Amino acid sequence: MSQDPAELDPALLLRELAREKFARRAAEDLLEQKSLQLYQRNLELEREIATRRDTEAALRHQAAALVRSNSDLEQFAYVASHDLQAPLRTISGFSQLLVRRNAALLDAESQEFLQFIDDGTKRLHTLIQDLLAFSRVSRSTLTPAAVKLQDVVTAVCDQLRLSLEAASAVVDAAGLPEVLADNTQMSLLFQNLIDNAVKFRRKDVPPQVRIRGAREDSHWHLVVEDNGIGIPAEHAERVFTIFQRLHRETEYAGTGIGLPICKKIVERRGGTIEAAAADGHPGTAFHIRFPVLPPPQ
Repeated sequence: MSQDPAELDPALLLRELAREKFARRAAEDLLEQKSLQLYQRNLELEREIATRRDTEAALRHQAAALVRSNSDLEQFAYVASHDLQAPLRTISGFSQLLVRRNAALLDAESQEFLQFIDDGTKRLHTLIQDLLAFSRVSRSTLTPAAVKLQDVVTAVCDQLRLSLEAASAVVDAAGLPEVLADNTQMSLLFQNLIDNAVKFRRKDVPPQVRIRGAREDSHWHLVVEDNGIGIPAEHAERVFTIFQRLHRETEYAGTGIGLPICKKIVERRGGTIEAAAADGHPGTAFHIRFPVLPPPQ
């Protein structure tokens, strides 16, 4: 049987009312506190968004400036290299003419001096050709098509046949995939890597180059492994910087442009190239990875 409201204790009702007011006030205070925290957090987020927007704008500006700078440098390298060829041919031609006409009249020291000139012009000619090749990598228009890497390596070995035979080098390439890429740049990539393996071989050890490739999810993974002198781990990134050489030219000839060309080719294809120790023997393994589908140009 319910109790008659009239018979309720007024003091009890007042206490219940006070508790309700206290609970309502506490809830309102908590809501106000949470609203203030939310407002402050919104202000912080707005500041973070503004800062991130400014940072992204600065990064875009720097990236655009870097692209312009690289383009200017490549243009300069191309023009300078192209314009240097004419005076270089003049120096080389007249020095050779001088040797042919006056060899009998020159003493041993003079003939040695002319030989220095001839050697210097040959090295400069090689450097100019490599610079032109480096600048052409970025200047050329890519034409992706189905490229059988097995055929590419075979053609490259035919081009390098004389140097391969002279060094008793063996190139082992089997089961290479067909990829979407620019045939010319893929040829230049393998040409530089194979030539590098022959050039930086160990004394009295015939060069051996092993090339493999397979698909890994959405990427191709190619490995070009040699049995040469190897690359110290601390210099694994440095070798891809233009003109960076680990050895004196008297020890190993070269201009320090071959591997930077390889890096630029792979990066234009949207990939990466890394140098690591060969697996289980002295030498270097170059790991090349790039997407199955070429990036938009």
